Amino acid sequence: MAQISFPLDQANEALDQFLNDGARERDGRRMARNVLDAQNRDCLAVIIDPAEHHELLDARRAFHKSQQPKDDASLPPGYRPYLHSPNATVNRLLPTEPLNAPLAHALFKKAFEELTSDERDYVTGVAISVLLRATFDPDSQGAVPILMVSHSDDDPEPRQYWRLAYKTDIDGLFLRADANGIFGEEWSIVTGSGWRIASGWWDREDAGRAVAAIARVLPYIDWMDTDPDDFTDRSKNALAATIRRYHYAGIRENQSEPEPLTAH
Repeated sequence: MAQISFPLDQANEALDQFLNDGARERDGRRMARNVLDAQNRDCLAVIIDPAEHHELLDARRAFHKSQQPKDDASLPPGYRPYLHSPNATVNRLLPTEPLNAPLAHALFKKAFEELTSDERDYVTGVAISVLLRATFDPDSQGAVPILMVSHSDDDPEPRQYWRLAYKTDIDGLFLRADANGIFGEEWSIVTGSGWRIASGWWDREDAGRAVAAIARVLPYIDWMDTDPDDFTDRSKNALAATIRRYHYAGIRENQSEPEPLTAH
């Protein structure tokens, strides 16, 4: 893809040329323009053809999707940490060490420390295979552990901690109950990546309807991997509009139904 660079004080000219000069790549797309900083070193912005933009978005989504393991139909239903835990899609945590001793004894009748390098590699491979298929019994209420980000204002530094939340029909969106509300339980919507989207629903069904609406309005967001930096002004506004309609006190008919966004 050919690119033409412009200094910062010629940013308007870069956009004008992109839209009007007719220069095209072999595939018929407009040639990209880079806008550099005042020192002509760092790139501040890239103006690209919409088709190129959509290809990049599709490639990003395809990459993230490829990084997520698919459930095996031969496994029983339940909660598999490697597949369903938030950290599974980010850090790929596979703590094989606790399995070293029992597997070494079962496979080689020796302590793990006494194994050769090849034997240790074999034990590690078996341990990984076991962890990929490890399944917790399903909770009767659909609760699963979520590694949450602390939202307490008096925390001296960011921290994470395990909390229980309830699965919904939307992958990566969960409901969490707080019993400290004036009217009893208050429900929060949290992401699989550990962030709280909103809270204050008095009824779990109302919170569940809000979850479904949020997923419909923002269908492109990977809720198991997202963080606040992933939200643009458009997506923030769409999220706020959805919560205004699917309010904690029930659906507000005086608020219009938000339209789905097709991209950020």
